[in-house]
Amino acid sequence: MKKSFTLIETIVVVAVIGLTLPVLIGTIFILVRQQTKIIRLSQVKREGDYIINLMENTIRNRAISIHSGIPTEGNIVCKDAGSSSSGPPLYFLDKNGQWFGYLADSNSIASNSANPTINLTSSKILISNFSIDCSRKIIYSPASISLGFDICYDIGAGVCTLTRPEEIASLHYQTRIKLRNY
Repeated sequence: MKKSFTLIETIVVVAVIGLTLPVLIGTIFILVRQQTKIIRLSQVKREGDYIINLMENTIRNRAISIHSGIPTEGNIVCKDAGSSSSGPPLYFLDKNGQWFGYLADSNSIASNSANPTINLTSSKILISNFSIDCSRKIIYSPASISLGFDICYDIGAGVCTLTRPEEIASLHYQTRIKLRNY
């Protein structure tokens, strides 16, 4: 007698494969999507941390005066108690007479202390809601700079919004910097 599979055994094997294969493919698809989001979110966090740390350390350690435009004696802001200045651009002057500042232009943050400006973000990262302003509460306290922005992963069309919220990789950064040399 020949040993072979019966029709019933073959149908059962095909049915089991037919039921388990979609589950397996669906699980693999979900894992790949989650891994993609993790990669995007880690790039957003890495670049956001880099930008906020660079700006915070540079402003805190180098700035000696704050200006509402390219530094001159007439446009110093936040030098009196109770004064404040809001909105970019704010420029800073260091002890060597060099000025520096940061601008948000075309969905990125750039350092405008060099000519030409230096972009601080990669092409896959978008910046929005950039704000920088200063305030001073009392005359002998140092000026305080408030800095904030939203950062997200660009999905290709220069936008961060998607139809599925689980694919969005964005973070909000905000800090307050007290000047040392003011």
